[in-house]
Amino acid sequence: MKYIIISLFICLSVYGRFIEPNSIRIRDIKINDNFIDKVLKNKIIVHLSDLHISSFGKREIQILNTIDQINPDLIFLTGDYMIWKGDIQPALEFLSRLKAKMGVFAVMGDYDYSDSKNSCLFCHEKGSGNPAKQHKVQMLRNSSQKLTIGKQVVKIAGIDEGYYGLTEFIEMEATNGLVEPLLVLSHSPMAFDKFSSNDKIFMFSGDTHGGQVMLPTWLFKLFGYEKNVRYNYGLFQNGNKTMYVTRGIGTSHFRFRLFCPPEIVVFRF
Repeated sequence: MKYIIISLFICLSVYGRFIEPNSIRIRDIKINDNFIDKVLKNKIIVHLSDLHISSFGKREIQILNTIDQINPDLIFLTGDYMIWKGDIQPALEFLSRLKAKMGVFAVMGDYDYSDSKNSCLFCHEKGSGNPAKQHKVQMLRNSSQKLTIGKQVVKIAGIDEGYYGLTEFIEMEATNGLVEPLLVLSHSPMAFDKFSSNDKIFMFSGDTHGGQVMLPTWLFKLFGYEKNVRYNYGLFQNGNKTMYVTRGIGTSHFRFRLFCPPEIVVFRF
């Protein structure tokens, strides 16, 4: 029995360290919402988060090729494109190769601010306020943009907790009396609580990695990971508001996933 347990531990360790982190799944989600369907009917959105790119290699090319095959109308990114205080250039290279019919929209995560000298390159050219030339991703930093699809309008808002004016921005975007669908990008799922249950929003979020290891809720609570306790992974509904929290692509702290594989999320409306 002892040798069986040791063998199982070794197998799980090898699997979690070398196999599962590279086993990227495609998760298809069909959304049926009459309000959003008025604008996004038959459209496809790809949601990526928490790439934690250290170098541009096979994994990044695999992700880009997969997205090209999906041929999305929109791509939403919810932060943490680089490793902590790592080289920003591989992440910028990845962003430069993303393309979608109606645009790529993104927010930044805490890891993207870890290199204080270069984090501005995600949004602007170095030494200027001009938009970044290396990629065409539209970074939303407590700002929103309206997108016209046919004769309908959808608003895409990006919450950036590392940027100024968060409270005022959310109050401004509150959807009482809403006339167009509001899609919200936020790195942290905890921003979901800042909206009223009366607000008709669909939020895309990441940050939790799904825990990286499948653990019971009480263990996440013991470790103090409140975001994993409340919004670890999947679809969440509260009144009129809905949120999807993805497990993301990369890993943080340590390269290990167990029964919590990385994912590319495909929303079909």
